[in-house]
Amino acid sequence: MRSKYAFYLLCFIIFFSPIPLGANRPWAWGLIEVLICINTLLVCYSYSFNTIFEQLKKVKVILGLLFFVQIWVFLQWLGSFSPTLSPLLSLDPSQTEIALIKGITFCLFIINLAVLVNKQQRIKVLCWTILFSGLFQALYAIFLQYSGWKTSLLDLNISGRASGSFVYWNHLANYLLLCLSLSIGLLVGSLTGVEVKKSSHRQKLATIIDALLSPKWIVRICIIIMVVALIMTRSRMGNSAFFISLLITSLVALIIMKRPPNTLKWLIASLVILDLIIVGTYFGVEKVKERLQATSFQAETRDDVVRDSIPYIKDKWLLGSGAGSFYSTFLQYQSTEYQAFYDHAHNEYVQFTAELGLIPSLLLFALVIAVMWRCLKILRLSYNKLNQGLAIGCLMACIGMIMHSSVDFVLQNFSIVLVYLTILSIPNLLIKHQSKKNIVFDSSSKLKEVM
Repeated sequence: MRSKYAFYLLCFIIFFSPIPLGANRPWAWGLIEVLICINTLLVCYSYSFNTIFEQLKKVKVILGLLFFVQIWVFLQWLGSFSPTLSPLLSLDPSQTEIALIKGITFCLFIINLAVLVNKQQRIKVLCWTILFSGLFQALYAIFLQYSGWKTSLLDLNISGRASGSFVYWNHLANYLLLCLSLSIGLLVGSLTGVEVKKSSHRQKLATIIDALLSPKWIVRICIIIMVVALIMTRSRMGNSAFFISLLITSLVALIIMKRPPNTLKWLIASLVILDLIIVGTYFGVEKVKERLQATSFQAETRDDVVRDSIPYIKDKWLLGSGAGSFYSTFLQYQSTEYQAFYDHAHNEYVQFTAELGLIPSLLLFALVIAVMWRCLKILRLSYNKLNQGLAIGCLMACIGMIMHSSVDFVLQNFSIVLVYLTILSIPNLLIKHQSKKNIVFDSSSKLKEVM
């Protein structure tokens, strides 16, 4: 019973985290950190040490790499006070301390996921929670754009680009990218297949119509609404990463997926045609196209930040300048060609390498690659439709995040990191089925009580 309440609190944390300004203010992410700590205590109270230890084996790679990075960050912070560790000196100890607390919280969050999400039904509820979180953000963002208000309910100025409860519209775009990826995976996991040799053309047509319209209509409508909000952010890379990752993942799935549903290719076609052409044309995809065409390196200064960060990386590539220290350290390298103040590099690969050094950065990237490899193995070997669908969603999210991280600071947002860690953990939390029969997830059925 206590574990059920802990699981509900975990789902609430995921849903609530982007609402207070995307958890992009100290008071906001501090509140989420407190909730995660409370949930961790509840988990420890609900399960024995042996049970917790056994459940953590599922995420030992993710948790181990994250824990190693936190040890590194701790040594950077400690180097500011200990002459023995002076080579690991952080140039901004206060920001490194904040980053360390965040990192420890992320490790606790992974522990909560591994222990509490121990049943297939809970995996479904977790995915639905992320779907509804993205839907809420999309509806709120669309409402603000058509409300005529000048400020939002959270006292943020409303511009011509949708941002929802996030401070920055590109953060909303990335959050929707992650929620859309998992939602599409959930939809794919609900598809039914028909035997080509035994089915008539009428049966095939009925199956296709069922996949596109009937019992999965809730997920399908949610996806359309989130796509509308994504387009309204006018985010160039956010939109590009979504559709490119969708096409790449779909192609990979059709090639290596074990017994893919016959309706999969029609579903992908409907996503591209309906969402991009029909919905996008009405809600402003042309404006995104215009922004892409108008993109100029002369007008942009984000590429100048990357250029000026090269000497920064050359000086700090091995040990880093300290987690969270970019905004204060970069001023030493910033040229006078542009006057804007950049507290982030607008390129996660640059910022992580500059702050943490090469080895921790490579380990974090290896974590993502390991999860993608895990997704490919599930697609190739699993006969479970839900597992295959969620593997597609997680693979799509990873590809989209790899692309978006090259031009923005999306991993500096607390709520985005939480949902991304959830997606990275899902392939390791999926229940293995020994049976080779296709187990279909009926999205029209009611969710059973979570025990």
